[in-house]
Amino acid sequence: MGKRLLTAATAIALSALALPADAGPTADDTGRAKAPRIAPAPEGELPPLVPPVPRLATRPSRTTTAPEPALVPPVPQPAIRPQRLAALTDPQLAPLVPPVPQLAVRPPRRDSRSDRLRACLKPEARALLDRIEAEFGPMEIISTCRPGARIAGTGRISKHATGEAIDFNAGNRKGDVVRWLIANHKAGGTMTYATMSHVHVDVGHHFVALNAH
Repeated sequence: MGKRLLTAATAIALSALALPADAGPTADDTGRAKAPRIAPAPEGELPPLVPPVPRLATRPSRTTTAPEPALVPPVPQPAIRPQRLAALTDPQLAPLVPPVPQLAVRPPRRDSRSDRLRACLKPEARALLDRIEAEFGPMEIISTCRPGARIAGTGRISKHATGEAIDFNAGNRKGDVVRWLIANHKAGGTMTYATMSHVHVDVGHHFVALNAH
């Protein structure tokens, strides 16, 4: 209630101030002075009783200044030319450690002794030796015909006694020769020894014995 009276009094005071200076009180029919009529102020448009508190102006923040250029200019670096790799077929890569060169093994050569040893062979055994040398080159003949030779441990007559067996040295081709004989020589035997490097082949019964003692 007191708040409404205060609001009405304030509105009357503001209306009196709004009248012109020469405007005086008007008289009614009886000759009495008539109080000036004050138009009621619409609700929501009353001036505030307490003036707003002025806000302090905010000082704009200063932007950070760019760093000053260096007194000494940077030293230009020389351009690095990319290295060219060796022309290798993909996906091969150059080995980090070069391979150790292997000593070349000189292949056996046919000599007069080898010719004499093959002369006593039967045609089937000589044809087998010719096939081996046609595939891998000349072989060093170790032994062919040995009259009266017998197989150690059994006493049976050896194929060497009849000119049907050959012992030869193939050098570093030994593995390839043995694999070829196993696949292609079916009319006789193929044998290698655990304590000797030469290869034994003969004609007749087919067998394969590797690293025999």
